Amino acid sequence: MARHLFVSYDGSSKPDTHMTRDSDMLSFFLRTGVRRNHPGTILAGMLWLAISLLAGSLLWAESTSQTPPGHKPRDAERGRAIFNGKGLCSTCHGVDGYKSHLPPELSPNVRDNITRLNPAPADLREATTLTSTTDKQRFEVIRHGHLRTAMYSLSKEALSDEDILALLPYLASIRGTAPSTASAPPSHILRGDAKNGRQLYHELGGCAICHGIDGDLHTRPPMSADLISRLDALPAPPVDLRNPATLKSQNDEDRYRSIKLGHPGTAMYPKTLLRDEDIRDLIAYLAILREGGR
Repeated sequence: MARHLFVSYDGSSKPDTHMTRDSDMLSFFLRTGVRRNHPGTILAGMLWLAISLLAGSLLWAESTSQTPPGHKPRDAERGRAIFNGKGLCSTCHGVDGYKSHLPPELSPNVRDNITRLNPAPADLREATTLTSTTDKQRFEVIRHGHLRTAMYSLSKEALSDEDILALLPYLASIRGTAPSTASAPPSHILRGDAKNGRQLYHELGGCAICHGIDGDLHTRPPMSADLISRLDALPAPPVDLRNPATLKSQNDEDRYRSIKLGHPGTAMYPKTLLRDEDIRDLIAYLAILREGGR
């Protein structure tokens, strides 16, 4: 008999004992009723199934309406202690997320190295500059690190899953609390360096292979005949990045997600080799292509 599983953040699974017990009980009723030709027993089995499903749905509704364990005020306080303590987050992001307030115990050499980091650590209090949009994404970044940045991966010995889950509500509590400053229009928030974006488009990003050199679908970089035939046979052909009318992404946030996460059912796969800063640069270059530039 199939066993129902719950999957945790770390990918481990465990049997759902409630579902297994109910399935076993239903199986008992049905086997007994069929073997003994007792319609009443079969009816009792079906009634048991209905009760089990109703109870399960009520429990699910109740569980989703309650505050998740990692989002209670006391968990945010625990997250703050981890942020400024063993998590070492404050070393780069500043005490309580204030970038200008690095821990006083840091040596001058370490402070100097942090100021020279490229890209610079994110301002966790400035929500408009952050690219992780869900707690799942934030969990993955904390656990596995951020490619080509000083945000390295952390083992479970250094920081447990429970520690990271406690960090999430604290990060939520400080997000968007930066002092208000004059900012660029919303459509330009995620745009970086277009010149660097053009280089990424033709090199590490691999965009030109499908979308053409400088966004011209009819001008492809040198490639094998086999690859050309595969591209021509794609069920969802690459879009014309120079024709805004054919593009589904409505804003830079949509474009960021498309590059970062890919498009299921197309050849647009997640760009795992690109940093968030790289994607911002690409977005700036794509804006030039839509305007007819190169």
